[in-house]
Amino acid sequence: MKGCLLFLLVLTNLAYAQNFVDTVYTISTDEDVAYGSSINFAGTPIQLLMDVSYPTDDVVPTCGRPLALIIHGGAFTAGSKDDAQIARMRRDFAKRGYVAASINYRLGYFQSHISKNCNITNWNCLNLADSSEWIRAWYRGVQDAKGALRFLIENSGDYSIDASNVFTFGESAGAFIALGVAYLDDENEKPVDCGVLNNVLAPHADYNTPCIQPVVSSVPIAQMDLSRPDLGSVHGNLNPTSSPYIIKGVGSFYGGLFMDLFSLKSYVNTPKLYWFHQPNDLIVPIGYDELFDEFNTCSMNTGCVKIQDLPMSYGGNGVQGMLDTLNVPTHFIPELQLEVTTNTADCVVQVLNPALGGHQFDSYWLRTTNMATFFASSIGSNDCAQLNIPENNLSTVSIYPNPSKNEIQLTGCSFPVNVALRSMNGQLLGTFFIESKEQSIDVSSLQSGIYFVEVRNTFSGLLEVLKVVKE
Repeated sequence: MKGCLLFLLVLTNLAYAQNFVDTVYTISTDEDVAYGSSINFAGTPIQLLMDVSYPTDDVVPTCGRPLALIIHGGAFTAGSKDDAQIARMRRDFAKRGYVAASINYRLGYFQSHISKNCNITNWNCLNLADSSEWIRAWYRGVQDAKGALRFLIENSGDYSIDASNVFTFGESAGAFIALGVAYLDDENEKPVDCGVLNNVLAPHADYNTPCIQPVVSSVPIAQMDLSRPDLGSVHGNLNPTSSPYIIKGVGSFYGGLFMDLFSLKSYVNTPKLYWFHQPNDLIVPIGYDELFDEFNTCSMNTGCVKIQDLPMSYGGNGVQGMLDTLNVPTHFIPELQLEVTTNTADCVVQVLNPALGGHQFDSYWLRTTNMATFFASSIGSNDCAQLNIPENNLSTVSIYPNPSKNEIQLTGCSFPVNVALRSMNGQLLGTFFIESKEQSIDVSSLQSGIYFVEVRNTFSGLLEVLKVVKE
């Protein structure tokens, strides 16, 4: 009898639980799942791993479970999927009914060839060759996270994933990346910093042990590849797939954006945006300012020299202002839930009382529950019907006229698509966002010869590469 009463009590609690908000399920975790490998900043292959948690006693929805991709912070040079708060977030969202995956991604960047020591390891490792290194580190993380997402979608049957209800979120640098996964979706948004750049000078030996070796293993500085090649497509080339998915929402915990990723868009469904930020954040400014600006000031007050070449960044208030002034149709502007505290503790107070630190949660449980509630309203029971669209298959795409003298058009694919035009040796000659088959691409200025046209469906992520002959 007691067993029956306990069973009925569990059923009653589940009946009154808020779907995808309350942590009511028992979960299991698959650890160290390999989702691919990539070449890091120093030319070293890096194996990429993820941990995947999922409910074991839920009633799987008709379309499957929503997917949460969770990304750790660490200034693009530290951190792991195993970080305590990230692992907790993964478990909590699995208990809410999600398939939740925390990932590792490529870390690191080239430090300066000049030694700058402040007896603060975190400060030392932030002295980079130039500001482009920040952007390139972020870009690599975005490419890896998109590859992780495609891996999960392609293997969705293993975890009963609903590809029409995907969410990405992270903290600090991981939030920068989570935002990029959803909103860096048009080749025209690719930063110039991520193309071919001049080689860097070898980092100073003082950075080797504290900064470089933790992310490139046993490769000595003398053997590092100091070139900075083109980093490729905004989508990366890891786990290319034809399986479509829809990102419904993005969560940023004290993260930021290096640039406007909203004016140019190729997504069909505009992802909602949850953002938590504190006004006294020393690392990521809440408005629009240099990354690490206040941290820099604190360090200088202790006798350190200024950290150079810090990029500008938009925080929560900066993004709010950006969205308020976007010149795009309303339905392409993300619905934003911005939560800001009244914490004004300055640098000295934060050092003396870390509980008042600005670059952290004020309440982990409150903010993650608020985000879960915000996202839950977007999770439909039959959204997967949107994915069964034959036109998303690019296998019939073609170019006409081919050969061509002046302009080309596309046919046989679902629009919109991103198009990249490359020479035979792979040089990127131009990128285009094509919204309909009536749009044409001007090739009149090209020399006669053979070129590659990369067509990427913005809905499914599938890439098709075609040849075109310029007469």
